Amino acid sequence: MLLMSRLIDGQFPNYRQLIPESFESRATVRRDELMEALGRVRLLAQKSSPVRLLFAEGTLTISAQSQDVGTAKESMPIEYEGEPLEIGFNPEFLLAGAGAVLDEDVDMRFISPLRPGLLRGKEDDFLYLIMPIRLTD
Repeated sequence: MLLMSRLIDGQFPNYRQLIPESFESRATVRRDELMEALGRVRLLAQKSSPVRLLFAEGTLTISAQSQDVGTAKESMPIEYEGEPLEIGFNPEFLLAGAGAVLDEDVDMRFISPLRPGLLRGKEDDFLYLIMPIRLTD
């Protein structure tokens, strides 16, 4: 195996300024349930289509649609604080973020459907900033 790297002269971008200070809504989801549901629903998401996450009090509904095949929809119980929120994400990026959380639960925080969301473990210091995809009706 050959590993190559190159040092870049300059300052590393200040990623901390991208992380919001406060959030409008917060959900706690069982990591394994989230990943399993995303794995199933993403099978129907077309390559350029996001999965839809609908957060409401006590429930997360994940859905994807394909014109050729149909619609996939899964719901799961969650802890949720905030107004109902529908937001879209690339399923691969969402799976990568949830998969990197080491805890049993994923803490998800949002401001709005068009602002970055944050995934983190409840006990670890891991942060995953994820950009949403604008949903069309």
